[in-house]
Amino acid sequence: MSDKTRRYEGERLVVYYDKGRCLHAGECVRGSSAAFDLSRRPWIDPDAIPPRLLAEVIQRCPTGALWYESTAMTGPIEGVPPYTRVTVVPDGPLYVHGPVTVEGVEPLGPGTRVALCRCGHSKSKPLCDGSHTEAGFTDPGEVEGESIFEPESGACKVVAKPGGPLVMRGWVEIRAMGAEGDARRVLDQVALCRCGASKNKPFCDGSHNKVDFRE
Repeated sequence: MSDKTRRYEGERLVVYYDKGRCLHAGECVRGSSAAFDLSRRPWIDPDAIPPRLLAEVIQRCPTGALWYESTAMTGPIEGVPPYTRVTVVPDGPLYVHGPVTVEGVEPLGPGTRVALCRCGHSKSKPLCDGSHTEAGFTDPGEVEGESIFEPESGACKVVAKPGGPLVMRGWVEIRAMGAEGDARRVLDQVALCRCGASKNKPFCDGSHNKVDFRE
């Protein structure tokens, strides 16, 4: 657990918040302004809403900055999806959700939600730290093509190759943000760009060699 992690204990749930992983997506505040209020201290009140509703709101956090533990055996537990989904954020990171492990990154909570850098400027690679905004990274976040088959269940491992792409081994669905039936690819192994220079984003095309991408 990082030294930036804060613990908020309620009667039924303990909520954890890692400031270092927060990209201010705002899902928590939109989900419940009673439980998550930036104008007060402490800003998280685990007892403000029913525990199951609180758990649902926390699970919307795309970066894993928020997670929870139940104080009772009968409390809510965050489930792990059967396969890994990658959502490509326009001008932003890759939101990853599923039974995934990232080599070199300590898992938080169930370890199912994380944001990975794809602009090449994060100081916390392979995690996103919001540097894409300052760097002026732009990309519409489109995913070319469509897969007609479904991913198989199973774990996925992410390896950030030194000076190279993010290699994902295991079934993964790659989807453009907001896409429903189209703009999705299903693969059992894929290399995704993390230098920001690929002309085939979100996929790697070898451009990291041309731009001399370093970590």
